Amino acid sequence: MPNQVPFPDFQPTINRRRVMGSALALAGGLAAPPLWAAGGKGTAVLAIDADPPTLNLGTTSDFAAGDISAKILEGLVWLDKDYNPKPALATAWTVSPDGKTYRFTLRRGVKWHDGREFTSADVRYSLMEIVGKLHPRAAPVFKNLGVEVDAPDAGTVVVRLQKPYAPFLAQMTVFDAPILPRHIYEGPAVVTNPANQRPVGTGPFKFGEWKRGTSITLVRNEQYWDAGKPYLEAIIFQIIPQAANRVPALQAGEVDELLDFYTPKPEVPRILADKKLYARRGVNIPAVYFMMFNVRSPLFANKDARHALAFAIDRPRLVKQVMNGLARPGYGAFGDGFKWLLNEEASYAKKYPFDPAKAKALLAKAGVKPDTVTLRMPFDAARAQMRGQAQIIQENLRAIGLEVSLQPLERSVYYDRVFAKHDFDVTLGSYFSAGDPAIGYTRLYSTYTGTSPNTNASGYANPKVDELLSQGATLSDRAARAKAYRELQAILNEDLPTLVLFDEETVDTASLKLQNVFPALDARDQWAGVKMVG
Repeated sequence: MPNQVPFPDFQPTINRRRVMGSALALAGGLAAPPLWAAGGKGTAVLAIDADPPTLNLGTTSDFAAGDISAKILEGLVWLDKDYNPKPALATAWTVSPDGKTYRFTLRRGVKWHDGREFTSADVRYSLMEIVGKLHPRAAPVFKNLGVEVDAPDAGTVVVRLQKPYAPFLAQMTVFDAPILPRHIYEGPAVVTNPANQRPVGTGPFKFGEWKRGTSITLVRNEQYWDAGKPYLEAIIFQIIPQAANRVPALQAGEVDELLDFYTPKPEVPRILADKKLYARRGVNIPAVYFMMFNVRSPLFANKDARHALAFAIDRPRLVKQVMNGLARPGYGAFGDGFKWLLNEEASYAKKYPFDPAKAKALLAKAGVKPDTVTLRMPFDAARAQMRGQAQIIQENLRAIGLEVSLQPLERSVYYDRVFAKHDFDVTLGSYFSAGDPAIGYTRLYSTYTGTSPNTNASGYANPKVDELLSQGATLSDRAARAKAYRELQAILNEDLPTLVLFDEETVDTASLKLQNVFPALDARDQWAGVKMVG
């Protein structure tokens, strides 16, 4: 793969609006990418933490990949801040009374970035052959629902489910069901298709250039279906691997946006105090940070050992010191972001208060002698929150006689180690709910034997859990769904294949030079309407 992958009609010229490559960039080891001509409309520079493993959102839920490709690709709908589905590639839809058939009317006159016409054949192929087979969140759902997709004419798609699924429309966004060009993907293996590194979409921006380790550039789609948009001429994703350099780059005006995912929490007070910045703060989309146990290992095949770590880890301290108070100590298997499903009786607060003495007793019961075991803990090195958690957890576990080998890894290596090779004892991660526990959290506990990133790598499998997860997803009545999820919490909080450490609160930040930012539930979405002023 060459370092630079230019789009055929991409003609860059230097933008004099701002000079990247300041003393900060030099001190932090950042290579400054060129900025391309704004054409009077402006170029926005967005910070990310690392090269994504792919730009095909049909095969990954990687955050940075979503950040970039949500500007290139589109789904049938997008979600506003109140979780309401809004038209994207679909202009209208109807749902059958039994909740099992969805008929979508597609937007006409839409062109792929290479000039080919978008039709229902692209939607059917994307949902059946890519999303339904390869997406970490959607594929298990599609399999469980027995999804079938018909394309009766070029402008209509009919999706049939074998059983109803409450959050189906919410999962038809670019992040869980991106629509990809059939003419490019049909034939070669999807996961090795070169288009995964230089995607062709229908969205407001086209892929421009990828300088690995430095930047990814998108350019304006002049033929976008929403006339007059996008307003920006280009978007540059500046890769800043050193977490400590991201907020200074934002405050210096070298980047125009810094999402919560990339933001070191101790730096948040500086952001909130900066009058040149706009910050969206609060619980936008519920998300959990967790420790996943490898239950295949002799140690963590024993439930007492897993319980021991739950008592040993000081979750309130993680919230205070790692997240700077912008989180809440883990409540249970599904966090506390969805108030309608909480099971107070099975909560961690009741089951696993911080108690190192209890932890030691449980390790002894599991046959573990103090100072005889070293746990391997790989984690994503680019994420400051993971490193901070790992250090405190290492200290907590050392206090009960367990040594922890911290293994910070580059993201693609981390994915391979944990999800493909299952070569770990415990690991750290975080999953977004995407607006519903069935969309984002099911993958953490459902039986899974594949190797896709951001799935259940613990080896935990429980048929009763799989059955209840299916009920929680497919029941149409919220009270009935809540009953299933409360029963799930009772099982999962006891079995504990994964320990939820805390629920996240977010602070997404942008320069006041950007207008119309964050109109969607997901801050990465709906950039066609963003403008640059000043």
